[in-house]
Amino acid sequence: MGCRPILKSEKGEMMARLMKNPEFRQRQWDHRYDHHIAPINQYVDTLRKQAEKGSVPYVPPMYGGINARLLSLMRDPGPMTQDAAGGSGFICMENDDPTAERISNYFAGVHIPAGDIVPWNAYPWYINRKPRVAELEAGVLPLKGIIDLLPNLCVVMLHGGEAKDLWKRLLKRFPEMARVRALGTYHTSAQAFWTPDPTEKARRKKHLVDSFIQAAEILQRETPSGFSMWPDVPTMQFTGEDVRTEPRVFDIPADTRRNVDHTGRVTAHNEGQKSRNISEGVKRSWENQDVREKRLQHHAVKVHRNGTFVGDFSSLYQAFKILGLPVSKHIPFRKKLKQDGRLPFNDGSDIYDFEILPPI
Repeated sequence: MGCRPILKSEKGEMMARLMKNPEFRQRQWDHRYDHHIAPINQYVDTLRKQAEKGSVPYVPPMYGGINARLLSLMRDPGPMTQDAAGGSGFICMENDDPTAERISNYFAGVHIPAGDIVPWNAYPWYINRKPRVAELEAGVLPLKGIIDLLPNLCVVMLHGGEAKDLWKRLLKRFPEMARVRALGTYHTSAQAFWTPDPTEKARRKKHLVDSFIQAAEILQRETPSGFSMWPDVPTMQFTGEDVRTEPRVFDIPADTRRNVDHTGRVTAHNEGQKSRNISEGVKRSWENQDVREKRLQHHAVKVHRNGTFVGDFSSLYQAFKILGLPVSKHIPFRKKLKQDGRLPFNDGSDIYDFEILPPI
């Protein structure tokens, strides 16, 4: 009996429209609760219980799951995600449709493998039309839930106006998400490039290509953002692998570690070990309520990035930590900020505008 050939996507490489292959599709279905993808698809199961909103396609195990470093955000699930309609039952760039084929080819063109990616939709339930404002608002928490499962996340690609709109809504409700680099660009559907102006059409295509190139460069040079469901604890564990994250300097439970197994269950236990990320002196000072209130009053800041409001932070140090800025520069910057009250900070790729808030 001859050996079955291994399909490219089973090795982490993308090859467009593989979901039309029944054998490939069945293997993806059979393995949709493998360890690396189980937390994501179990979260999908919770969304599926909201039956009045429609069905939610699973994420196939060919993708990176909780190990992914790039989140690809589209508008809403297309018809080929629906198994009842002859589709795959998955949100997948290997689905048998032109939009999926294009994005698969774009990723292949910049050598970003499937193992680095998790796909998602601004409105994750199937509606097969443009989401309304209320539906986009309903997509905020599901997106936050997915990001919480991606401790290695470095960059989010926002494809189309709805994806960019949802990201703004997410930042408004969860300003700490500004730490994740987001690239706004065009959708890969043919409709996104329809225009009677050939120059404009070429510009849109170039913008999309450049965004994929930029995403690949970010993956090559940047470390993960370190987001998790519990951003205030020093470590997380997924299926036995310890993933380091940067704890916040405020309210750090010094001796706590929480674990997530492949079923998504959470356990907490004491490690008997102090966090190595901040000094004992700093930790003790924050335990002093008077010191804490003084710092909150005198160092709270409002932050804009590239003209867009990010959020209010209880201290400049906190803002630098959460936004992924070089913490070593916050002290000299703070001295100038206290003199001027408002000051820009350029990290080489974005311009942040810091403003001291009045005492509480």
